[in-house]
Amino acid sequence: MESETVLKSVDVAHENSVLKKSKKPNIPLALRTIQWIFPRVEKLAPRIAEKWFINLFFSPPRFPIPANELKFIEEAERFELSVWDNRVRCYKWGTQGPVVFFVHGWAGRSAQFKTFIPFFTNAGYQVVAFDAPAHGLTKGKKTTIIDFKNTLLALRQVFGKPHAVIAHSLDGAACLYAITEGMDVSRLVTLSTPTSGDQIIKEFSTRLGASSSLSEALQRYIKSRLHKPFDEFMASHFVQQLNPGLRWLIVHDTHDREAPVENALSLKDSYPDASILITERLGHVRILKDEDVITKSLLFISC
Repeated sequence: MESETVLKSVDVAHENSVLKKSKKPNIPLALRTIQWIFPRVEKLAPRIAEKWFINLFFSPPRFPIPANELKFIEEAERFELSVWDNRVRCYKWGTQGPVVFFVHGWAGRSAQFKTFIPFFTNAGYQVVAFDAPAHGLTKGKKTTIIDFKNTLLALRQVFGKPHAVIAHSLDGAACLYAITEGMDVSRLVTLSTPTSGDQIIKEFSTRLGASSSLSEALQRYIKSRLHKPFDEFMASHFVQQLNPGLRWLIVHDTHDREAPVENALSLKDSYPDASILITERLGHVRILKDEDVITKSLLFISC
């Protein structure tokens, strides 16, 4: 069964009023307290903790959107895309030129590319981005990498073959996933993309103070629910299925605490034709604001 793709315009006047009423963002209280609560719940009620652990893994924290990002969103053409059971909020900047898809990372949002995107529109590109289910302004509480992949394939149906795709973090893997399922693209830039499912689950478990038995339960659940191991949703898996000819720039920082730079080196080893750019002291998110990274990414897709 193919995904249903329906393009719908957004009530811009209503959304502008909502955006302008947004208050200065605060870090959600749940995110400040959950690490304290979770180990105690697991000790007292391990079965409840297991269900909670699995639910949290598929429920990305939704951070309030800063005022400068909201203003950037207001400048976009906004529309919704119906993909399976999700109504995905999408944005387009620029009115002509080749189309470039931008894909945010897990727990991220399109507006995090607000420094990136103007460089591309000023260079004559149209930029299309989306807030994945349970991210940004798109409704929902749970999501998976499959939703990112399905949205990319749906955008491909609407806009045709993109000139390039720029993707951050885990959803560099979603782009590779979409490519293996027919999203033809000749240029790809991935930033800070992890490659190990075990590493992601271990970090998630550590942040919650959870035991190793819950990590094992999560692995079993993923295999049962998504029909294959978590590692088979990673960039390291999809890179093995790539055809020659993809122009790919792998960008990563040596001080990335969420996805160590070894992830980038592993991808380069698996796809020797890829180019690689290693930065320093930008971390996992600030890399999206670095003008040197942006200009080199723009140059790469323009050649």
